[in-house]
Amino acid sequence: MRRIRARGAIGIGLAVAVVVGAIGGWMVFRPDGGDKEPIVVGSTATPTMVDPGGAYDAGAWSLMSNLYQSLLTFTPGQEKPVPDAAESCGFTDNELTVFRCRLRDDLTFSDGDPVTPEDVKFSYDRVLAMAARAEREAGDDSIPEEDKFVYAGPAALLASLEAVRIDGRDIVFELNQPDATFPFIVAGSAGAIVDQDSYEELEPRTDGRVVGSGPYLLVGYQEGVLAELEPNPAYRGAAEVPEFPVTVRYFRQAEDGTPAERLLAEAWEAGELDVNDGKMPPQMMAEINISDPDFRFSESTDGSIRVLAFNTREGAPMADETAREVAASLLDREAISRHVQQDTVEPLYSLIPVGFTGHGTPYYDRYRDRDPDELRDALESAGLEVPVAFHLAYSRGVASNEEADLMERQLEADGLFEVQIQYYDWSQFIPTVYGTHPYDAYLVGWSPDFPDPATFTAALLGPGDGLNTGYHSDTIDELIARTQTESDRGRAAEDFRTIHEHAADEAPIIPIWQAKQITISRSDITGIQHLSTHSGVWRLWELRRI
Repeated sequence: MRRIRARGAIGIGLAVAVVVGAIGGWMVFRPDGGDKEPIVVGSTATPTMVDPGGAYDAGAWSLMSNLYQSLLTFTPGQEKPVPDAAESCGFTDNELTVFRCRLRDDLTFSDGDPVTPEDVKFSYDRVLAMAARAEREAGDDSIPEEDKFVYAGPAALLASLEAVRIDGRDIVFELNQPDATFPFIVAGSAGAIVDQDSYEELEPRTDGRVVGSGPYLLVGYQEGVLAELEPNPAYRGAAEVPEFPVTVRYFRQAEDGTPAERLLAEAWEAGELDVNDGKMPPQMMAEINISDPDFRFSESTDGSIRVLAFNTREGAPMADETAREVAASLLDREAISRHVQQDTVEPLYSLIPVGFTGHGTPYYDRYRDRDPDELRDALESAGLEVPVAFHLAYSRGVASNEEADLMERQLEADGLFEVQIQYYDWSQFIPTVYGTHPYDAYLVGWSPDFPDPATFTAALLGPGDGLNTGYHSDTIDELIARTQTESDRGRAAEDFRTIHEHAADEAPIIPIWQAKQITISRSDITGIQHLSTHSGVWRLWELRRI
C-alpha cells in the first residue's frame, strides 16, 4: 500500500498552527486570528463525510464545493460549466467522446503541494476504484455484511468514463460513448481534485480533514455539528477569494426525537444564526413575513425533489410493477404538499422537476382517478396477496415523520397495502439504501448533481442506478444514450419526456414533491440570492456582512 503523508488542513501563508482535539472532531487554532467575525449559517443537510471519493449526498457535496476545486464549475446565473481549476476545457471530436482540459499552473493544495495533472487523474481513478471495490465485495459471500465496503461515491456519474490520460498539463478524458453531459459532471463534486499524497486510493478519509484547493480551508470540523471555514488566500479560480470566514452549524434529529428542522428553528429564533439555509417546520416557513425589515428573504424554485423509491429486485415485496403502479395511484401529492408541507413545496408528477428540459406530468396522466376496486383486481390478477405488505424506511427531511404517517394512511386506506414505516438515522439509512440489501421502499430526497435533466434520468433510471433500486430498462437505456449525443440539450427534450413516460409505466421511483429554495438572513448579510442554484454548488463565498 502506498504510504500517505499525514496532513492537516493548514493553508499556505498562514501562521504556524496548533492542532488540538475536539469532541467528535478537530479544530485548528492559529495565533494570527482574524479581524472578521464569522458568518454563521444553519443547515439541516448534514454531510456523511467530506471526502469526494466516498460521499454522494447533497450535504457533503454542498460543503465540499467550498473546499475542493474541480476543473470546471458553475457561476451564478450560468447553467453552463466554466473553467475553475482549468484554463480551458472542451471536446476535441465531433462524437463527444474525447474531452480535454488544460490545468492552471498556479494552483496549490491547502497543505502546500502544487496541484498537478497527476492529482486530477488520481482523483477520477480513485472514485472508480472505490466503486469497483464496493461492487466486488457486495458479491463476495465470504465477507460478513457489516464488513463490506459500501462507499461507491459518485461513480455512477462517471459511467461513460473509459480512461484518463495525461498529456503535459492537459488531462484527456476518453469516454466509452458520446456524453454531452460530461462537462457538467466534471464541474460537480464528482470531479473534485484531491492531493494524491494525502488520500488513499481505496479508502475514504474519515477523520473529517480536507486537503483541497477550493475557496475555503476547513479549519474545524465536528461531524454532524459544525464546520469552520476560513478564506483560502492561495485559491485561484472562477470565484474570488472569500471576504469572510463562515461557520456552518448542522442540525439533525436529537436523541429524544426532536426533528432537525425544529432545532434549526429554535437556533434561528434565539439569534444564534446569521443565515438560515435549512428547512424549518412547514408552519413556520408558511408564516414568514417577507417584508420584515430586520431580515432578508430569498425564494426560488429548487431542483431538489422528494421521491419514494422501491427495491425492484426479484423477491422484494414491491418487485412486481403492478404493486408499484397501485402505490403510485394511491398517493395524494396535493394532500402531502398542502397538509404536511404547508404549501412550501409543489406537488410533482415527473422525476424531472419544473425548470429542467423535459418536465411533464406523466404520473398524473397515468395514475389519476383510479378506482380502488380496479386496483384490487389488478393486484389479485398479478398473483399478489392483498394486502401487499412492505417496509417503508425514511430518514431526515422536513416534517418527515408527519409525511411518512400520511403516506402510510394513504397507502393503507383501501386495504390494498400493509405498510410498516420506520425512521432511521441518516448514518444508518444511507449505507443501507446503497448496500446489497436495501429497504423494500424508502422515502428520500434527490438533489441535482448538475443543471441538466440527465441528473434525473441517466442517474436515476440508467445503468448508474443512483438510488440502488435495481431497476433496468433496455428501452430507457437506448433513449438515454440518444440524449447523450445531443449537445443542444433543448433538442433532447422529447426523448427526456419519453423516458419518463416509460418510467411512469413501471414506477420504480415515484415523485412526490419539488422543493422551494427559501433562504433567510439577518439584514446585515448580503449574497443569499446567489447561495444555492440548480447546479448543486453552495456559494458560501458570496455571503458578506455589511
